[in-house]
Parts: sequence; C-alpha cells; structure tokens
Amino acid sequence: MSKEQESESYEQLFIRFSVKVEKIIIRAVIFVVILLVCVQALLQNAYIRKHFTRVEPLEGQPYIVPEHPMKERS
Repeated sequence: MSKEQESESYEQLFIRFSVKVEKIIIRAVIFVVILLVCVQALLQNAYIRKHFTRVEPLEGQPYIVPEHPMKERS
C-alpha cells in the first residue's frame, strides 16, 4: 500500500467514525432537550413541584436573620 492509499483509507475511517459520533451527540442533545421540556412541564403541577423542589415550602416565608451573628475571622 502506498502512502497515498493509506492516507485515503485513514481519512475514510475517520469520516465514518466522526459521522457516527456526530449522530450520537445530536441524539443525546435532542434527548436532553426533550427531558428538560418534560421536567419543566411536570414542575407546573403544584403537587409534583412540592415533592421535587427544596425551596417550594419556603416560598412566601420571610428570611429571619440570626440574633448572634458569627464573629469575624482575622
């Protein structure tokens, strides 16, 4: 095999590999976007949002500042 043929076969293998990887990445991005939309739709339901988020019970409650703040460190 000459150098030119080796180079051409390597390029063909690389192109095939990169096309496969590109398809996998595109499918993964589409899956993540669909998953994001589904989760955001689920969070529109108050019952589900109450169980999935940590801050939902804190909504509307004022933040109370501690009476004895920690001493400054030097």
